[in-house]
Parts: sequence; C-alpha cells; structure tokens
Amino acid sequence: MNRSRKNCLAAGLLLAFGLNGSCFAERESAAFALVNGEAIEWQTYQTALRAAGRQKFYHGKAPEAELTAFRRQVGERLVDERLMLQEAAKRGIAADPAWVEAEFQKFARRYAASPEWGAPDGEVQTRIREGLQARSRIARLEERMREVAEPSERELRQYYERNADKFTSPEQVKVSSILLKVDPWEPSSVWDVRQSEAQTLHLAVTRRGASFDELAARYDRLEKGDLGYLHRGMLGQTAQDAIDKLQEGEISAVVTLLEGVAIFRLDERKPATLNPLSEVRERALGLLQRERGEQARLRAMDELRKGSRIEFSDPDYFRPQSQANATASLAPSKP
Repeated sequence: MNRSRKNCLAAGLLLAFGLNGSCFAERESAAFALVNGEAIEWQTYQTALRAAGRQKFYHGKAPEAELTAFRRQVGERLVDERLMLQEAAKRGIAADPAWVEAEFQKFARRYAASPEWGAPDGEVQTRIREGLQARSRIARLEERMREVAEPSERELRQYYERNADKFTSPEQVKVSSILLKVDPWEPSSVWDVRQSEAQTLHLAVTRRGASFDELAARYDRLEKGDLGYLHRGMLGQTAQDAIDKLQEGEISAVVTLLEGVAIFRLDERKPATLNPLSEVRERALGLLQRERGEQARLRAMDELRKGSRIEFSDPDYFRPQSQANATASLAPSKP
C-alpha cells in the first residue's frame, strides 16, 4: 500500500470515530488553509468532507446553498481543531495516556483482520495513535476552557426563575379504562360488533347508573384497568385527545384504538407544578454550570480565532457557484 492510501485509511478511520485525522495528510500536498503558518492540506479537508457528507446527505445531492454552508462548516471545524492543538501545545497540555490506549484498543479489535492494520511498517497504527493523542489534548483543553466559578445563590435562583419550565413537573392525569380487545387483523364485522357492545356499555354507565368498575368485571372480554398517573406522551394521540376533553369524574365517548374499543374515565387531574428550588437545586446547579461552561468555551474559541492568522487558499470555494462566477467576472484581468 502506498503512503497516500495509508493516509486516507488512517484519516478515514479517525473520522469514523469522530476524529479529524488532520495530522496524517501528505506533507507535500497543496494547502487547503494556513493556520498561524501551519498547513491543513486539501487531502485532509476532502477526506473530512466525504466522511461528513455521507452522514449528512445520505438521501441524495444537497442544494447548492446548503452544500456551500456545509463545506464551510467542515473547513471551519478543521481550522478550529488546529487552533486548539496549537493552544494545547502552548499550555503544555498532554494527552491522557489511559484514554488513548483504551480507544486505540477499540480500533485494534475492530480492524485486526485488515491487512493495512497489520502492515509491517506499522504506519497506520502509529497515525491512529497520534490522532487519538491529538483528540485527547483537544478534549483536555476544552475542559479547561469550560472551567468557571461556581454561581452565587442569587445567580442560581435567577437561573431557576428564568428557566422555570426546566423544573416543572408536567400535568398528570389518573385514568381508568374499559377495553374491549380486538386483534388488528380481525375483519370489520368483528370491529362493528365490539363497537356496538361498547356503545351499549357506554349508555349503561352514563345514563342508567351502572358502575364503571362493576361493569368491567362482569364481561369476559372486558379489561378494566387503573392506568395510574400518566403525563402527556404516554398514551396514543387518539386516547389523549379523548381524555383532554374530560373533567374529573367524567367518562369519555367510545374510542377506537389499535388494540380495540375503549371507554375512559378521568379520575384525577394534577396540574403542572413548579418544583421548589430546594428539591431541584443539584440539577439547576449542574445545568447552569454546563451552560456557563459552554459559553466560556465559545468565548475562548472566539479569542483564539481573533488572535490567529487564518488563510484559505481558495475563498471562492465556500461561495455558491453563481456568486463565485460573478466575482471572477468582475475581477480585473491579469496582464
């Protein structure tokens, strides 16, 4: 296998595991971008673009405008990763050897039968290990970027009040049901019979004073169940729509479900409730710290970009083709 194919294999494996593979490109290939004088090669970019494109555009060809944004996103991600590697080097951040070894063994188990993996020169394995070390250094740098001071009690309460929806228990309903089971594959005549029986039962419990619970126990085909407390999303939409119309103690109309014909009774409705801060304090603190940490990371990345020299070899590549052509037509011709 030639070196180019080994580079592509190593980069492809790393990209499949969420790594950029940027340290494996051909040194002699043309630069896609320069980041503080360090080159990201076109080969690296094209490999990343293909791998990400297979996941994002698996359904077919993307519109030109969307593809342009996607190309820029992939390119900027590679630039950001190079910036972070440079920053990690400045700060003296080393890779986590235990993590690197554990991840390397995952590759080894998965690709043990591959001839390229077991090549005598060991080049692919070396490059995979280098890529994992780079990923670990980036992860450790991001951890430091996310380090923020613990919020004060006032700040925590303000966050809790601004995000009350995150700490609110949803509405719950306590429901009982009578179900006349019908297998989905039964003919319409069977469903019609069950519908008629259900209508008779419904009339009995709503007009003639029959007990909902006792009536359910009287028929072999009937199942009465206390479904307990449910929140929205636990029932199918048809059942949910029927229950939404009920007040406590009311009985629904006959409802046709996938599993048969049903009648519902709403036993209790608990409104949505905001949990006191004392009960959700740990969760609120974790959410606030995570949010602030991510904001700190984004600010740090902005500062890195502002303080760096980033040059793309072909800026027009990121523009829609129509715009790139227009720019070219307006440019003065070379003498």
